[in-house]
Amino acid sequence: MSEPSSERLKVAVLALYEARPVEGPPGDDGQRSVWHLSPQGAELLSFVDREGKVQRQELTLLGEHCVWMSGVGLRTGRVEQVGAVRTEASVVHPDDQPIPARMLRAALALEDYQGGDRYILHIQRVLALARQGLILAGNASAVPVPTAPAAPAPVSPASTPAAAAPQPAAAPQPTQAPQPAPVSAIDPVMIRRQKVEGLTMLIVLGVGLVLGVALLLWLI
Repeated sequence: MSEPSSERLKVAVLALYEARPVEGPPGDDGQRSVWHLSPQGAELLSFVDREGKVQRQELTLLGEHCVWMSGVGLRTGRVEQVGAVRTEASVVHPDDQPIPARMLRAALALEDYQGGDRYILHIQRVLALARQGLILAGNASAVPVPTAPAAPAPVSPASTPAAAAPQPAAAPQPTQAPQPAPVSAIDPVMIRRQKVEGLTMLIVLGVGLVLGVALLLWLI
């Protein structure tokens, strides 16, 4: 089965947005169905409980099938149907494992909806969360690859400046201790002069001491 084109999906979901929901009578358990049907090959069947909380949703887009159930999660499959509209004779073939491409196509088809239908908004959120999960899981087969920018022209090694190459980090230099200031040469003349001055002071002190003792004896 070939994959539906984005143009056909767009036409189908636009007709689904305009479809008038049909509510069925509540069952014995109080659960009722709400059916959105598009003649362009899109269908949304929702089941809600007594409080109006969505319990299950089945979305069909051009033969591709997504089923969400509260507490179970999202599953995928395909539908064999006659014509564009699904009938009671249509057969749903569930996939052994959820196929990311089916979930992604359904999420992209509904992502632009900005109306107020709570059932369409619910399945839109479910598929958006599934798409985010695929992106976080890195599923390359399901996540669209963004267009890469044009690669720059190769540059020859000769024209590449040396500064562009990564340089290894310089090792920290050890802190050097400050060097003592150089001692000036000793002048011998200054040494002799200091010796003479010291001797002169000793002589003066000696004379002063003798005069002081003599003066003290004279006073006595």
